[in-house]
Amino acid sequence: MKTSITICLVLGLSFLAGVVTASAEQQIVYREITGFGGMLFGPDENDALGGVALTFNTSPRLGLEGEVGAVFAEDTLFNASMNIVLNFGTGVTAIVPYVIGGGGILADGGTEIAVNAGLGAKIFLAYNVALRADFRAFFTSEDGDAEDMERIYGGMTLFF
Repeated sequence: MKTSITICLVLGLSFLAGVVTASAEQQIVYREITGFGGMLFGPDENDALGGVALTFNTSPRLGLEGEVGAVFAEDTLFNASMNIVLNFGTGVTAIVPYVIGGGGILADGGTEIAVNAGLGAKIFLAYNVALRADFRAFFTSEDGDAEDMERIYGGMTLFF
């Protein structure tokens, strides 16, 4: 009788440990924060920019990124966007290319809806530190004074 109870307890605890482990694995979130600087190329002028992005990766391949930034032009332009990031690579490579796209707003006195799409790469210096290069095209609504433009930036990404 004691042997049967012991076996049932061991099997039950083993099963529960497996369920808890599986649940914990599904809830792992990989976070990254990137500070960046670069250039915005518009139809009339090119301007310096800076900003920060916070990414929550649901898997090694897929992430959701929120970004805010400013373009330091004659009239300062602010942007905020939410993007989907699709990372490529095996997770063990030093260079991880990605494609990114999303939407948000551009504010320069008025507010414009903007859609963006681009590509980039993360170049790992250590397990939790990478350099990031990003090219993005922005497409804005036609009714305001913000126009379609391209952006290129370099940044430092920390993973936590």
